[in-house]
Amino acid sequence: MDIMATLAAIPGAGPVLPYVTAVIAVCAALATVLPHPAAGGNSLYRAFYAAVNFIAFNVGKARNAAPSAPTQPAPKS
Repeated sequence: MDIMATLAAIPGAGPVLPYVTAVIAVCAALATVLPHPAAGGNSLYRAFYAAVNFIAFNVGKARNAAPSAPTQPAPKS
């Protein structure tokens, strides 16, 4: 069974699929530029960040990495 036959079997899915795809794409793009919420940060932003990552399918190992601490460059000899 191919993907088009599967989608045709879902009643009413045709008209909304482009919008669902667009929302997922926008959330995926937005998730790449959102900073990780601070430990004592705003709970509303933390919920927004979690929702964007969930909609963008950034779960498990695909999560955005926490910002790393800046490192000092190696001394030149």
